[in-house]
Formats: sequence, structure tokens, C-alpha cells
Amino acid sequence: MCRAFAAMAASLVLGACNNPADADRVLPAGDSSFQQWKLPQELREISGLALTADQRLLAVADEEAAVYELDYRNGELVKRFALGSPALRGDFEGIAVLGEFVWLLTSDGRLFVSREGQDGERMSFAEHDSGAGEYCELEGLAADVKSTSLLLVCKKTVASRDPLTIFTVPIVDGRPVGLIGMPLPEAAIAAKLNRKAVRPSGIAIDPVTGNRIMVAANRAALISVAPDGTLIDAIILPGKGRHRQAEGIAISTDGQLLIADEGGDGRARLAVYAWSRDGIAPEQ
Repeated sequence: MCRAFAAMAASLVLGACNNPADADRVLPAGDSSFQQWKLPQELREISGLALTADQRLLAVADEEAAVYELDYRNGELVKRFALGSPALRGDFEGIAVLGEFVWLLTSDGRLFVSREGQDGERMSFAEHDSGAGEYCELEGLAADVKSTSLLLVCKKTVASRDPLTIFTVPIVDGRPVGLIGMPLPEAAIAAKLNRKAVRPSGIAIDPVTGNRIMVAANRAALISVAPDGTLIDAIILPGKGRHRQAEGIAISTDGQLLIADEGGDGRARLAVYAWSRDGIAPEQ
């Protein structure tokens, strides 16, 4: 049933709940290995995905600290809340959930944290500088629940000679307390994809293997590395034209790989693949 939203300030536009036209299936039902949904227009610049402990999907879009809950079984919007009143503005590129707290990442390495809000709620928040922005432009955030830390992935380094890196940020008493870098095997990834370079745009942790799974928007690629940085695999995502700009990624505990694509001039999309420790399941 459609939920009503509380009134909010104009900087975060909240319209009526979804109707069938707002969450359209891109491909017909019947293939259990893949589904894709068109998302509501306000998520056209979707830039990050994260799953809560009870496997609800949260998303953030670029430019504003508005958090959206989506039902990935049908692409419908469940609720939305914001950090700040009016909603905080910034270049938001990632979202993660650790316990009761939602973390947002900007491209310059700033982290914003708040509790999860109810429908239409404005949340107080804290801001921290991870320090990673001095090294690279960030475009991906994930929560490592086992080590109570955040993972930040570089899209492009400030100095061209420096390697792309996954940074681990331990969280202690709700605050980041360090920055540990792990270089990515760029040359091996690029060779596997038959590309000159790769630019990660999102990161998730496989809940079964602990591997770091990344998407790269500029290559429509999916990359898997072990926790120690060893390359496991890198592939071009299946389906010609299916992923116009993959920006967000999450993996559910029941084996669903979720990938969000920015909409550009159209609607953003949410893809749902069957996933196992061996990767994407073959489509039926």
C-alpha cells in the first residue's frame, strides 16, 4: 500500500507516492536470474546503494543528502529522509550502513553520519574528513560490518603516478579513526577488460566471500578483488545498452546483486542479478 509522506522543505522535493508508471519493469518477468526497473524521476542521478542489516535497500542521489528506501523487488519508492534542514548539499557519491547509522560520502572524502530517518524526517548529522580526498577523487562507499569499518574507493588519483586505492576507515565510537590504503591491481584489471584504464564508481562487499566487488561506470565493468587486493575477476557487464552509467552496487545476503545506473536524459535504472560466490548467474 502506498505510504503518505510528511511535508518537507522545498529543497527536498517530495511528491506523492509511486504509481505504476513510476516503477516500470524494463525487461519482462520470467527470468529469475535478472530483472531491471526504471526508478522514479527524482532518482535520475542515483549515485550509491547500501543494504541495511535487515536487507532493506537505501540509495543516495548526487547533489543532496537525501536518502531513499527502494524495494528492489519492484523498483518502488518506500520512503525518503534527509540530513539537515534544509537538506545538505554536496557531491554525494556513496552510502553505507553500519548498525543504526547511515554514512554518506562526498567525492572529496568527507563523511556524514546520521541515524536512519522515518518518512519525510530531517535528521541531525555529524561530519568528518576521512583524509582520502587529498589523494584521490572518491566514488564508492561500503560498510565492512565484521571489522566495523568503511571502505572508500578511488575513481581517479590526484597524481597520475599514484595507484587507485581502496581505503579502509575504522569506525570507533561512531567516529573514523584512521586511513589504511590498499592499492588496486590496475594493470591486471585493465588487461582483463581489454581497456587502457578503469575508473571504479561503486563498491560492495560480498557477504559470503568478503571479496570487494566494484562497478566501473566508464567501462560498464564488474571487478572482484580479494580482501588482500588480489584480482579475482573483471568482466564487462552483460546486456548491450543495459548499463548506461553504473554508479551504485550492493549484494544481499540471499544472493542478489543490485546495480543502479544514472538516468542521464532519462530515468535511472535498478538491475537485479542472481549472484553466487562464482559471480553473476547465467541468464535463463
